[in-house]
Amino acid sequence: MLDISFQINGKSTNASSFQNELESAVYEEIKESIKQSVRLVHCSVHHEYPKIIVKGKDLNSLSIEVNGCCDTLIESTLAKLQ
Repeated sequence: MLDISFQINGKSTNASSFQNELESAVYEEIKESIKQSVRLVHCSVHHEYPKIIVKGKDLNSLSIEVNGCCDTLIESTLAKLQ
């Protein structure tokens, strides 16, 4: 199963724990957008899905880190996120 998480200011969090409803909605939209982009990506050799971490200090400084069982999975995921 696809795993998408957030790390804001170095702390793991989820979309429902943000300071206000608007901020929470924006993070939820980011999560849904990522899901739509990579929903079919998985490793056909290891049968694993990517782990995606959205990191940053705030909304203006977010970056995406992709982890997976092999380079092929990571590269396929990054290609879909472009």
